[in-house]
Amino acid sequence: MRDRILAAAVTVIQARGVVAATTKEIARTAGVSEGSLYNHFANKTALFAAALAEVTGTARTAMAELLGSAGLHTVEENLTRLATEMVRFYGELLPMTGPVLADPELIAWLRNDGPGNARNEAAARSRARTSGGRTGEPPAPGAPGGPPAGPPGGPAAGPVTGHAALIGYLEAERKAGRLLDGAPLPFIAAALLGGCQQHAFLTRLAGAEAVTAGARLPAAPAEFAAQLVRAVLAGHLATP
Repeated sequence: MRDRILAAAVTVIQARGVVAATTKEIARTAGVSEGSLYNHFANKTALFAAALAEVTGTARTAMAELLGSAGLHTVEENLTRLATEMVRFYGELLPMTGPVLADPELIAWLRNDGPGNARNEAAARSRARTSGGRTGEPPAPGAPGGPPAGPPGGPAAGPVTGHAALIGYLEAERKAGRLLDGAPLPFIAAALLGGCQQHAFLTRLAGAEAVTAGARLPAAPAEFAAQLVRAVLAGHLATP
């Protein structure tokens, strides 16, 4: 039931925004009574936080897969796959972030890696249910559903996690000789993720047709991702 409520919350919040989304509508979408929401979430803020954690799980999984692909395929193929997922991720995330930017408590929650903690807690509860109360071993750092690679907390936690993970991947590729030594890795990461977010932002506000006609960008995430990666990596790939 918790998973059903959470899925309904994501759907309603993305469609209406967290301010307009009501617990009554979330309960109706989930097919449960409104009172049953509070058997799983302390209040609407807790429900919103869990919904945000659910959405950010997409990006965490994509980053974990990227880290595991270092040295495999080509750098361009790996980053195109990531960028395609990130365009879709930002498209889901943007409708939910407006209230966050105006809420100091939610910002603090994000900075303390609230989504990651909530996701790990939910995974632990799920393992406990399937193992008769025995939680077992948590997922390894960097594994899908597990904590990000690297030390917990600190400056690379919270909203910076994805950027830091991408830099880590690029460093691995530079060490393997597939990126030039002088490549500005933090700025490559910023340009790639920033481009993905801009595409999602324009699509959300202006629509796919305006993205193509006005911004002169492909509307399809995969096509945009491929061309973005080529532009971002230009001059930074090592010659085979």
